[in-house]
Amino acid sequence: MTISLAEFQADSQANIPALQQVIRTLTRFQREELAEWMLNSPDFTDAVAEFRSVYGPSDAQRCLTVEEFLQMEQGSAVRHEYVGAEVFEMRAPMPRHEVIVGNLLDHFRTQLGVGPSKVISSHLALRLQVDACDLIYRPDIMIACGPFTAEALDLPYLTEPCVIVEVFSPVTEDIDRREKLLNYRRIPSVEEYVLIAQRSLEVTVFRRSENWIPTVLTAPDDVFESHSVELSMSLEEVYEGIR
Repeated sequence: MTISLAEFQADSQANIPALQQVIRTLTRFQREELAEWMLNSPDFTDAVAEFRSVYGPSDAQRCLTVEEFLQMEQGSAVRHEYVGAEVFEMRAPMPRHEVIVGNLLDHFRTQLGVGPSKVISSHLALRLQVDACDLIYRPDIMIACGPFTAEALDLPYLTEPCVIVEVFSPVTEDIDRREKLLNYRRIPSVEEYVLIAQRSLEVTVFRRSENWIPTVLTAPDDVFESHSVELSMSLEEVYEGIR
């Protein structure tokens, strides 16, 4: 007996409620393990994007200028990124992501104090241009080496950070390790790019002075030390509250 593709898809669709019911019986930890397996397993060939386009199929040819995008973002409750005239909606962060980012912000701001270098959260965007392509990302944390001009203080984005930090999940890891690493290192002012895993004890540091060769930290007493600004933080401090 031969089953058509349409029949197979219909049968699979009919089984989704039963599958959802089984998943509901799992603990939160088991559901997280299942999600990470589906996202990272080679059995699934479809890549999972970090974010999705805010436009539907009928708007496939609709592209925004940078100015239109910035205007759209004013007052928006949802964060977006802008890549080559296309707009992408970012997923809402999970609590563990926000705990790590909060730990970093607290330590960085305390250590940098009232000096010229300032810590910037993801509420402010990063604008750059790669091969004549305009990009606007929203890194989790940036450190900008001031002082700042009056004009720079009135812009809704930065252009010259010295340190960029991304806290990645299994969904965002590929983009953060590949696309963003390649693009961030092309910003002349950037000296360090720091990648922090949400679900494992791992901090990876890429430095311009080391030809962007990664340094990987995995022990609780390992310490990330910035070479471009005066700050340091142990992994125990990075992951405080979620280990």
